[in-house]
Formats: sequence, structure tokens, C-alpha cells
Amino acid sequence: MGNGTSTEADFKTAVIAGMALAGIRTHNDDIRAPPELFYHGKRIISLDDVAFGLHISKKTMRKYRDEGKIEIYESLTCGAAFVTQEAFNDFIDNHFISSRHPDYPKMKKKHNNTGGNTDK
Repeated sequence: MGNGTSTEADFKTAVIAGMALAGIRTHNDDIRAPPELFYHGKRIISLDDVAFGLHISKKTMRKYRDEGKIEIYESLTCGAAFVTQEAFNDFIDNHFISSRHPDYPKMKKKHNNTGGNTDK
């Protein structure tokens, strides 16, 4: 085996990658889960976490907001933004399809043939 530094670095990289896949954040080597926050009894998710989890930008999320696809709450005094769990669930239900859905192969083929626009 190589020296201890390489093995330690490889292990740390593997742990960080595993945490990212599990949705656990790191901050200055502290391991913690995102805080659970609520607004009027509804769980909220930061816009950063939604965008990161869906592999899209916050700019794209705001475009979806402008198109009426998702409701986003944004601070008037700072850059904070979040969605409710309910709004996130509605967004997923209306804009994603499960690979187990009977129409999945047809819908994916239609999506790929229209360049992503299923309204044609």
C-alpha cells in the first residue's frame, strides 16, 4: 500500500462523496444533516438544496417560478429562498415521471424526439 497520507485522503474523499450522495452537508469538517425547518406547520427546503438535489441552478428554479411551475418564498431583505415540501412534491408530481410508470418509455421517447418540449 502507499503512504498513510494517500490512503487517508482517499478515505476522506470517499466519505465526502458518500455523504453527498446521502444528502449530508459538510462545513469545516463538521458532519451535519440539513436543519428541519417549518413554515405554518409545513416543512420547508432551501432553494439551494432543491437546486443541488435536482442538479439544476437556482436561476433555473426561478425560471420555473416565473412560469408558475413551483412556488418559491424569497426574502425581501437577503438572498434566502425556500420551497415548502408540498410545493416541491407538486412540482415533482407534475414535471417528472417514474421509470415504473406504464407510459415511461413512450414519454421519454416523445421528450427526446421533441428536444424536451412535450407540447408539440
